[in-house]
Amino acid sequence: MRLVLVLLAALLFAPAPAHAQRGGSRNPKELIKQAEKLYDQKKYLEAAALLEKASESLSDTRIIYNIARAYDQAGKETEAISYYEKYLTDGEDAQLRKRSRSAIDRLRLQKEKEEKGEVERKRLQAEAAEAQRRVETERAAAKRAEEASQLRLNAAREEAQVSRKRMQVTSFALGGVALAGVGMGTVFGLMANGSLSDFKGATALESKLAARNTTRSNALLADIGFGVGLVGAVAAVLLYPKEPVTKPGKARLTSAPRGTGAGVEVSF
Repeated sequence: MRLVLVLLAALLFAPAPAHAQRGGSRNPKELIKQAEKLYDQKKYLEAAALLEKASESLSDTRIIYNIARAYDQAGKETEAISYYEKYLTDGEDAQLRKRSRSAIDRLRLQKEKEEKGEVERKRLQAEAAEAQRRVETERAAAKRAEEASQLRLNAAREEAQVSRKRMQVTSFALGGVALAGVGMGTVFGLMANGSLSDFKGATALESKLAARNTTRSNALLADIGFGVGLVGAVAAVLLYPKEPVTKPGKARLTSAPRGTGAGVEVSF
């Protein structure tokens, strides 16, 4: 909607005030002409500024209405409402008063919608920020859980390595016992064979009895030695760890469905 042309036409044929003519660029007619050009170029704020200057020299209330129109088109609801209300107070044109009243109702409704929209936007922003904060908190907690889980995995591996070494040492010790038992059994077995030869070669009763007792003692000790060796060898084989200690699994952060947080997954 263009500026009120009736006002422009009236002003063009009206003599300019003496002080306005001496002011050159302050001539209200020229200001209104420039304002109309700026308005047509959609430079509404610049047009409103020139009309406000023109209103300082002219008392025609239609300028007030045009200022309101310019601010209205520029999207400045507060300024537009102020000038529309001023025209309702001072203006005489019934049609322009009606338009002013309608514009005020429209702008107030528009402001109310914008304010509600701003409130809703801020609410959504706050909810989004809170959701983001929860996500960050959950991620931080999951990260801490991941690190703690990784520490537990590493500790479990170290403990398993210590236990494996302990079993290896025990197995080697039992292997040594087995070798010692076999060695003892072999020695006493040879001694038993020697005593048996003495028993067979003895002619005197007393010598035979002594050789028999020695043979039995050596044979018993040989059996004990071989028994200890056999048990030690079996235990050493059974206790020796067959599988190496595996590397600890890698705990990593996993994302759960939205709203349910995050978790820790261990992969091997």
